[in-house]
Amino acid sequence: MVSIYELAFTQIYGVGYKTAQEIIKHITPEELFSLSKSQLQALFGNKERTINDILSKSMFSRCEQELDFINKFNIHAHFITNDSYPFRLKQIPDAPLCLFVDGNISNLNNQRIVSIVGSRSNTDYGRYVTEYIVSELKKLNVCIISGLARGIDAISHKTSLNHNIPTFGVLGHGLDMIYPRENFDLAMKMKLQGGLISEYFTKTKPIPYNFPARNRIIAGLSDVVIVVEAAKKGGALITARLANDYNREVIAVPGRLGDIYSEGCNFLIENNRASIFSSLKTFEKVMNWEQIVDTNNNYPQTNEVINVNKGVNLDGKKKIIYDTLKTKGELDIDNLSIETGMDVSVLSVNLLELELEDYVMAKPGRVYKAL
Repeated sequence: MVSIYELAFTQIYGVGYKTAQEIIKHITPEELFSLSKSQLQALFGNKERTINDILSKSMFSRCEQELDFINKFNIHAHFITNDSYPFRLKQIPDAPLCLFVDGNISNLNNQRIVSIVGSRSNTDYGRYVTEYIVSELKKLNVCIISGLARGIDAISHKTSLNHNIPTFGVLGHGLDMIYPRENFDLAMKMKLQGGLISEYFTKTKPIPYNFPARNRIIAGLSDVVIVVEAAKKGGALITARLANDYNREVIAVPGRLGDIYSEGCNFLIENNRASIFSSLKTFEKVMNWEQIVDTNNNYPQTNEVINVNKGVNLDGKKKIIYDTLKTKGELDIDNLSIETGMDVSVLSVNLLELELEDYVMAKPGRVYKAL
């Protein structure tokens, strides 16, 4: 269970995610609140408001209220140093210091996690594709995350429930409310088969600023983010960009030219920021999830299986490229150019042929790996 010191640590004025993570490498929250003014000045310099905030413990009464809520409603609260904190989320540089979960936290550590995001104003095609993708993902033993918004988010959650797939909604407000209100019944059902996630204290309202911030949690918790429908500007594209930044896979569903809610997906694909979704086989290939599942914890084995005999029939430049990727692992095209001594233009032609022949796979950011 989270302590009042850990909750209070998240509320200190002027201490952001990165500063906080640096501090807790050397000192616990409880130790921080026991430091003298001179010790705090040595740590924070001339940040008087931050120092006074710690010395006065002004946020403790608010944190006591939060602990009461956590205990009353059986909320799971996880500080970033706790073993129970989702391990994927710990990997991102701006991870929330504390995560509140109303539901089954074990699903966030033990299963493959797929996020599905898209427009709040979905088309019939978007609904069909989302329902199809979720039904197919059932075969891969996944947990599905989205943002409990209208449109694609809600469809992904509802379809997950219909297929008995654990599903979590990441909220842009406290766990004492549901927004939009129309998704209240859906949220209650999700708590029985997944849950609700937030980094915010109760009484935090769903203000616009909170939603781009919550998108980093959606991206950070995921192995892969699927974008179904999205305009060129909006939350789904923010989530995809964050997933790229966090070295997560992004897969986008292509749409018709000229459709406003296809522009975002087509943009991601065109700029090598997402792989194209065409079927579950494509998805399995991108994620390498066709491999054996560990039946002890239902989490996929991550060691990739590469046929040692594959590539023996290649020759010339293509063999050099394939053997380099097989030996060195994933490389972007610039580093591949350095390793092989080939110009990028020469590499591009040969990589395309190797991809078509199923020897290599292109990933977002012009990164390639041997198959």
